[in-house]
Amino acid sequence: MRKSFIALAVSGALVAVPSLVLAADYITNAGEIVKAADWEKLETVTVELDDHNFAPQDLRLKAGQPYRLVIKNVGENDHYYTAEKFFRSVAWRKVQTPKPNGGEVKAPFFTALEAYKQGGVVEAFFVPVTKGSYEVVCTIEDHKDKGMHGKIVVE
Repeated sequence: MRKSFIALAVSGALVAVPSLVLAADYITNAGEIVKAADWEKLETVTVELDDHNFAPQDLRLKAGQPYRLVIKNVGENDHYYTAEKFFRSVAWRKVQTPKPNGGEVKAPFFTALEAYKQGGVVEAFFVPVTKGSYEVVCTIEDHKDKGMHGKIVVE
């Protein structure tokens, strides 16, 4: 079965979301997990995208812990934060861009988050579910080869 994706532009960011998904491809009971999470214990992790690195390069997260992942572009170029296998392994609450001029998107999973150059910010709210190690890269041209790669480990 072929999958197609819709790209949604929200203030300062581009978010790719699936328009057709397969049930086994993502966490299907995400709504229950998100509702049961203690969002008052939310942990915020910030990753800066620069030309050409992620800071920090690697993340360590805990399964069951709610997070806000802030992707902030401090570079001169647009950059992606792409970790499709990781993005399919978490329970998504939403992805948003900051208020007052931002917006939010809710979907079963995302394939990539793009923060536009010189200050673009994307905030992702989720609960990690599946333990493991996941690759994260910038998929623009040769950015991965120049150092924009890392991993996300869920313990």
